Amino acid sequence: MKDKILVIFGSMSSEHEISCISASNVIYNLDKEKYEITKMGIDKQGNFFYYTGNVENISKNCWLSDAKNKQEVKNVLEELKKYDVIFPVLHGKYGEDGTIQGLLEFTKVKYVGCNTLGSSIAINKILSKELVASTGIDIVSYISLSNKDYNDINFDKEKLLVDIKEKLELPVIVKPSREGSSYGVKKASTEDEVLKAIDFAFKYDSDILIEKYIDNRKEIECAVLEDMLNNSIYASTPGQIVSANEFYDFEAKYENKESYTNIPADITDDQTEKIKDYSRRIFKALRLNSIARVDFFVSTDKIYFNEVNTMPGFTNISMYPMMLMHDNISYGKILDILIDNAKLN
Repeated sequence: MKDKILVIFGSMSSEHEISCISASNVIYNLDKEKYEITKMGIDKQGNFFYYTGNVENISKNCWLSDAKNKQEVKNVLEELKKYDVIFPVLHGKYGEDGTIQGLLEFTKVKYVGCNTLGSSIAINKILSKELVASTGIDIVSYISLSNKDYNDINFDKEKLLVDIKEKLELPVIVKPSREGSSYGVKKASTEDEVLKAIDFAFKYDSDILIEKYIDNRKEIECAVLEDMLNNSIYASTPGQIVSANEFYDFEAKYENKESYTNIPADITDDQTEKIKDYSRRIFKALRLNSIARVDFFVSTDKIYFNEVNTMPGFTNISMYPMMLMHDNISYGKILDILIDNAKLN
């Protein structure tokens, strides 16, 4: 008997469109002989819909206008209970932050991906950096800032700028604490640019980070895949992002065709082994399970932890499946392992 799999895509996240592309790839690559697949989309207002139309419409993000093939879900909790495994292909807020995971755990259904605790820890860049630093792995120096403090009438912006120049030096990278796909991220080289970048980042989250800019860095990623059936945590051959822009922002990631990836990364054998080891250690330290992509910066003499994604992209250009496929783990096999993990949880 086939397992009944519900693939969920979309959501209220700024990564709604990326989720749709990822989900369409997941649907294409799920074994139709093993799984009975149902599609459920979430619009940007948080409404759930069954979708029975062409998968291509999901990848093109035009499924919502396909009225004859969508039906609003009135009782989401009851509908979720009809499936053997839920596969929430959701990125960023409401997808990787523990929100949907908490809903699924409350409903007592099996689901793919990290649990509520790990998801909520990993998406918070401030908290995850603190935990990773406690393991002895290097992190990039940063200053954290809350919107509440920054907009307090007594907040001293001049002192903040002095602290930034003394502790981090210019330029810096300003980013939201809980966002993905490089949304809300800017490089700032002057005091005026710093203040503008802070205002910009606060549009995406109530907590932000101001990080030291690591010059001449290599942006390296590692795919982690837990196989619960075999009690193993696999860390892939690391891959390298070669950005067309000065840093890997949203435009460089998804729009500029001059950006590309290298697998394996152009780093030493020693750095490769360290990154694989660090990735497994970080996976455990952040209480993750099943799946993660761990990102690093590599300079001449140091490896810095950057961030973790607990539902990494599954698009055609996404590094997570590409790195595992480089290591001879097929796209279909990745999905099988993730679903088997869900069934054991």
